[in-house]
Amino acid sequence: MGQSVVLYLSNTGHTQGVAEKISSVTGAKLIPIKPQQAYTKTDLNWNDHDSRSYHEMHGGRVRPAIEPVDSAAIDQATTVYLGFPLWWATAPRPIDTLLDSVDLSGKTVRPFCTSGSSAIDEAVRQLRVDYPAIDWQAGKRLTSHVTDQEIQAWSKQN
Repeated sequence: MGQSVVLYLSNTGHTQGVAEKISSVTGAKLIPIKPQQAYTKTDLNWNDHDSRSYHEMHGGRVRPAIEPVDSAAIDQATTVYLGFPLWWATAPRPIDTLLDSVDLSGKTVRPFCTSGSSAIDEAVRQLRVDYPAIDWQAGKRLTSHVTDQEIQAWSKQN
């Protein structure tokens, strides 16, 4: 088994906590995806049609700027765990920014999300449509209560 990385976007700390647990269990290098302009609580108010998140998700092909990521570690990885919160049942636009800027073809990509109740299925379906060259594995919705055993079992699924 080759090297692995955990790439994650976290605005409130939930996804970061899950990503840290995946990194601890799998030995994968932890790499945050950080927007150049951090999201405020107001930006993340999905009920407000004037919020930044609403405009990004409903404004067409929006690609918010992100901080540079450790591309050398990503290039060396054979497995990528890609984590994000769900926004309108799909991946937030900074994930698209990342996927447009790094080459994940030839890598096994295991998407995971944090969400109070929504499944990851729609997000994975859309990622497969938008980025067909990537070897997308089944996605998983994880909570802060995920166990080491659940992570181990998921990380070994085909």
